Formats: sequence, structure tokens, C-alpha cells
Amino acid sequence: MMMLTQATSNNLLQIRNWFESPIGQQLLQTESAILEQILPGLFGYHLLQVSVQKSELFGLSPIQHKVTLGLMDGDRSPFMAGPAQLPLGNDSIDVVLLHHMLDFIDSPQEALREISRTVLPSGHLVIIGFNPFSLWGMIKPLASILKVPPWNGGFIRPGRLMDWMNLLNFKIDRAQYCMYGLPLASTRSGGADFSLGLSRKTNWPLGAAYVIVARKQVRAMTPIRPVWRKQKSFGELSVVRSASRDALPPREPG
Repeated sequence: MMMLTQATSNNLLQIRNWFESPIGQQLLQTESAILEQILPGLFGYHLLQVSVQKSELFGLSPIQHKVTLGLMDGDRSPFMAGPAQLPLGNDSIDVVLLHHMLDFIDSPQEALREISRTVLPSGHLVIIGFNPFSLWGMIKPLASILKVPPWNGGFIRPGRLMDWMNLLNFKIDRAQYCMYGLPLASTRSGGADFSLGLSRKTNWPLGAAYVIVARKQVRAMTPIRPVWRKQKSFGELSVVRSASRDALPPREPG
């Protein structure tokens, strides 16, 4: 089973450490608050989390069987694999939670195609990523030169990601944005800060992070009509000629 490349592994280590920082924890709490609004409405039997960090984000999901994908040595997971090669069958997972993974992998389209393969028809794919159309995205050209996380990853435009998902037969259900300020940790304490973009009433597409929820559509089956062969009426019937009395053999006497 092919695992992550060396470059992806290095990026993964850096972003994991960044999520332990104050600003990383603030972003994680904000994203978790959005997921607390979304996940209770998604049902099924199996949920898979593929995340760049180790925290479980599916606490309020009603799904009983929930598991995280192990990416590196030391991860506590039933199985380890690269996101582009999952040891799962087709149409086997009800909900897949993809947390910033596409931002830090070499081939995001290939990984998205592989992950979508495992989603059941009418199942859901929840993708969280960094938005290049934000204040965070504006400083990315400079920060990426310094290879500072999270700007050392590739920020994917939400519209581009939605186009990829449409090609994979997913219908976009909703898109939620959050974190509208500069990448500075807030001094506020307590629970989630709803001023950071947790309300649908204020959902400008300029937040530093987005949460996209999509449903896998069921492909319509095309009925196959029978092909009728054109032929003349009674074309395959043989005509039996009637025998006349003169043609009958004479009856023998007695």
C-alpha cells in the first residue's frame, strides 16, 4: 500500500504542530462548532475521518461506527493508508469527513476521486479547506516562500473544488465560511466565538476556512429497449399443401 510522499509527510508534520498553536486551536474550535451544526443531520452506519491533525471531529455524529484514517507511524487507527489508495470497497462509507487533507497532499484531485469512490450513493462528503479568497490567502505568496504553515500548503478555491465534486457526481448541499480576521489568536476565552462566522445569516465567502457539504447522487439507470427484427409476416412459416382425393392411394379390397 502506497503511503505519503516525503514532501507530504513533512507538510503533515508541520501542519500538525501548527494546529497545536493558539491560532490553530482557535481555528479547530471554530470548525468543530460548525461540524456540531452539520453532523447531527447526517445519518448512516459508517463514518470515516481523514484529517491532517489527530483530534476527532465527529463527536456529535449519530453514526455508531466512526473511525479515523491513520496517515503516519504512531497514529491510533485501525488501519493506515494514503488518501489516494484506501483499502475500502466501493460505496462502503456513509459519511466521509475530509479535514484540510486536500490542502497538503501532492495530488488533491486523485485523492478526492479515490475518497469519492468509497462514498455510498446518497452518502455525504464533508470537506474543510483553506480559502485563498481571504485575508489569510492574501499573505500566502509571502508566507509560502518562507514555508510557514499553513501557507506551505495549496489553498484550493471553493468554486474549483465544487467543480471537481460535480464531475464526481456530487451535488453541493451547503458551504459555510469562518474566520474573517487576520491569522492572529484571539484573547477571548470560553466557547466558540460565533462572530467568527458560525451563523448562516452572515456567511460571506471570504472566510479563511470553508466547510462544504455534498451528497453523492444516485446515477439514473437507462432502460434498455428490446430490438425487434423487421421481417415479413409468416416469413418463417412453411405452407402445407392440401392433398386432393385423386392423389390418395387406392384402397385395397377386403
